[in-house]
Amino acid sequence: MPNSNQNITVSLNCASQFFVPHKDADAHHAQDVIHQLVESTKNLATATFNCFDEGAELAVRDDIVANLIHDIQTRLELIEKLLPMAFSDGGEV
Repeated sequence: MPNSNQNITVSLNCASQFFVPHKDADAHHAQDVIHQLVESTKNLATATFNCFDEGAELAVRDDIVANLIHDIQTRLELIEKLLPMAFSDGGEV
């Protein structure tokens, strides 16, 4: 069943361990991906902030906020993994 609760391996949720760059990727590709990740992370941060009434009281279920924070963390881990490639001459991670 796709909606049933399943046990997962937490280590597989680590983006820095899961990410593998394409063999033809270079610094320009990495910079484009980082730009897209930063934009989407900013949108998630705004959405997370909007989950609070006047910045104090939680206005939605706490699991929604937890999922937004997890998505932000995952994107930041991917950005961290891509940064060396984005600013290297050879484009390798």
